[in-house]
Amino acid sequence: MQKLILIVLAVMVFQSTEAQDLTLPKIFTDHMVLQRDQPVKVWGWAKAGEKVTVSIDGLQASTKADEKGSWLVSLGPHKAGGPYTLRVQGATSLEIKDVFYGEVWLAGGQSNMEWKIGWKIDNWEEEQEDAEYPDIRFFEVQNVLSPYPKSDIPAANWIKASKETAKEFSAVAWFFAKHNHKEKNIPVGIIDSNWGGTPAEAWTDAHKLLTVEGYEKEAEEVLDPKVDWTEKVAENEANQGKKFSIIGDKEGAKKTGAQEMAFDDKSWQTVKLPNQNPLSDVAWLRKSFDLKAVTNTNQLYLGDLVQEAMIFLNGKLVAEESWQDTTSIISVPKDLLKKGKNVLALRVINSWDNRVMIGKPGKMWLKNGSETINLEGDWKYSNAVEPKLPQVEFYNWQPGFLYNAMIAPLTNYGLKGVIWYQGENNAGAHQYYEGVFKALIQDWRDKWEQPNMPFLYVQLANYMERKGLQPNSDWAYLRDAQTHTLDLPSTGMATIIDIGDAGDVHPRNKQDVGYRLWLAARKVAYGEDIVYSGPAFKSMQIKDNQVIISFDHIGSGLKTQGDLTAFIIAGKDGIYHRATAKIVGDKVVVSSPEVANPAAVRYAWADNPMATLYNKEGLPAVPFKTD
Repeated sequence: MQKLILIVLAVMVFQSTEAQDLTLPKIFTDHMVLQRDQPVKVWGWAKAGEKVTVSIDGLQASTKADEKGSWLVSLGPHKAGGPYTLRVQGATSLEIKDVFYGEVWLAGGQSNMEWKIGWKIDNWEEEQEDAEYPDIRFFEVQNVLSPYPKSDIPAANWIKASKETAKEFSAVAWFFAKHNHKEKNIPVGIIDSNWGGTPAEAWTDAHKLLTVEGYEKEAEEVLDPKVDWTEKVAENEANQGKKFSIIGDKEGAKKTGAQEMAFDDKSWQTVKLPNQNPLSDVAWLRKSFDLKAVTNTNQLYLGDLVQEAMIFLNGKLVAEESWQDTTSIISVPKDLLKKGKNVLALRVINSWDNRVMIGKPGKMWLKNGSETINLEGDWKYSNAVEPKLPQVEFYNWQPGFLYNAMIAPLTNYGLKGVIWYQGENNAGAHQYYEGVFKALIQDWRDKWEQPNMPFLYVQLANYMERKGLQPNSDWAYLRDAQTHTLDLPSTGMATIIDIGDAGDVHPRNKQDVGYRLWLAARKVAYGEDIVYSGPAFKSMQIKDNQVIISFDHIGSGLKTQGDLTAFIIAGKDGIYHRATAKIVGDKVVVSSPEVANPAAVRYAWADNPMATLYNKEGLPAVPFKTD
């Protein structure tokens, strides 16, 4: 492996010293959108010393490629409009057609920003039908990582929005872009650069993290010249290739015969489902059940399959599930069931962390007419039917690895701003999130040379089982770190504490997320005098046994959508109790008979709080703590 890598590096060095043809970065393609009303950089590569001239709609600039063949020009500002042709002339010539000037936003983060319209968001089919907006264009950056900064991204294309293409667009970014385009009547370009399940530090230059609390040691390791990250990454990618080859070999899975009724599973171990302890690798499970008769109406439900699955009934594949899917009720054709013995077989894999979980209590059954068969309890299990999954490291979590490959090559490309949806992967280290998130924002602004570039982000939604008092909720602390990031200028936050899903970390209501981000853009990026946030904690006053909370962003006034049950209160002992709360004018008065001398109040402070406080503009109050 090391020899191969050295050969590849030698070839790369040789090629870089040879004469090269005139080339543009791969983000320059037909249908691209350039940022209006600010200087636009165009850059690329050519033979050393070659003169390069760039022109578009009367704007022109020339330069010479340096000794390494790199060149860059800056074109003057241009108003919104198009289509234009971008021409680059050197020893050869290039043309990029159907170029528009408009607003360019980078959509970053993890899977909730990545989540596409076609991954079955709310009303996804209707949304796809309303997608004929050719002046909205998307460019999706491929998921790649690198231990060292790269000069370019993998090849891709700018795609015009249509009924046929929109299903592959980030849903949050789509709704944001659609509002932007329709309200400002200008072209909008979205650079979609995100990766599911990734932490903020991966998107931040490791050099910046050397002075960020909680990340100093990791950044030092990444930047240690003695570590051969190239070899480590290459070996890991080879293992990943083997892993997904096994996962994706569905025909090979069927050839094992483990789904067939006659398959001999006597040597398999017995496990109980729903399982408390995770299974691993390619988990095969089988269960027999008897039917007295077969009716015309049959349904199968397995509660939850984490996270990819093939479901077989009497040897026939009846359903498949990918990580984007929520396990649904399966309609079973009558001719698949038999009077007497039937066999249900599952092939379940968790490609994320190899921790396979199956089912939920009370939610594993087969309904045969009026008869319900409980599928909980003993199942036969084996993870030796197919090869074990190779160990794959999460190098896409390493400080700087995604910045190097998916952000650094873009920093010459002018932006209006950034929209960001991320934080789930940092909840376990919430105490460091404010520092790393602020470092990311400041570093991106520095790299883009846009010190006040608008940076708009989504606060984490409500998620997981609703519990009682939860003063130590990791997700609540992460949300608080996001709130404090508003200390930075030109930032805005979309609060979505009211539209999450207890059972799904990917809430399918992306419409409201995109809209609330757009409200923040109208204020932060466009300077409009609007109500763009829900009520946010301003100050508190203690009067006798009551705490009087004042808010910013009350708009036309406060209102509730249900009882105000999400307030908790504590005395100097720091022990929290449920509180009684009521709106009095533009304030909320909080108290509890169990706290005679209150010292602190928290609102919506839990993984999944019952958040019911809004302003009359319909925006939810921002979760907060006063202590």
